[in-house]
Amino acid sequence: MSVSRAVRWAVTAAALVPLTAVPAAADPRPAGPEGAYLLMVTPVGEAAPERSATLWCGPDGGAHPVAENACDQLRKVSGRIGDLAEQPGPCTLEYRPVRVTADGHWRGAPRHFDRVYPNRCAAVRGTGGALFAF
Repeated sequence: MSVSRAVRWAVTAAALVPLTAVPAAADPRPAGPEGAYLLMVTPVGEAAPERSATLWCGPDGGAHPVAENACDQLRKVSGRIGDLAEQPGPCTLEYRPVRVTADGHWRGAPRHFDRVYPNRCAAVRGTGGALFAF
C-alpha cells in the first residue's frame, strides 16, 4: 500500500470512529432541517434572468418570502412537490413559458422536481400557490 493510500485510509477510519459511538436510542430524525430546497424559475427561450430562492422547513425559513406557507404545503405531501394540489384561480392565457425546478431533500430523502408551465402564474398555481411565489 502506498503512503498516500495509507494516509487516506487512516483519515477515513478516524472520521468514522465517532459514528460508531452513537447510542442505540439516538433520535431517528436527521440533524438539520426537516426539508431544504433550492427553488428556481427560469424563463424558457428568453434572455430574462432566472429567479431563485432557498427554502428550509423545520424551522421554516431561507430566502423564501412565504416560507411558512410553502413548508405547510410541503408537509402535507411529505416534500413531494409533484403531489401538491393545484391552487384554483384565474391566470392569463399569455404564453411566456417558465421552467420551475426544485432540488433538495425531505427528512433525508432526496427530492427533485422539474416542470415547464405556460407562464409564471400557471407555475405558481400549479404547485400549490406558495412554493414558487417569489
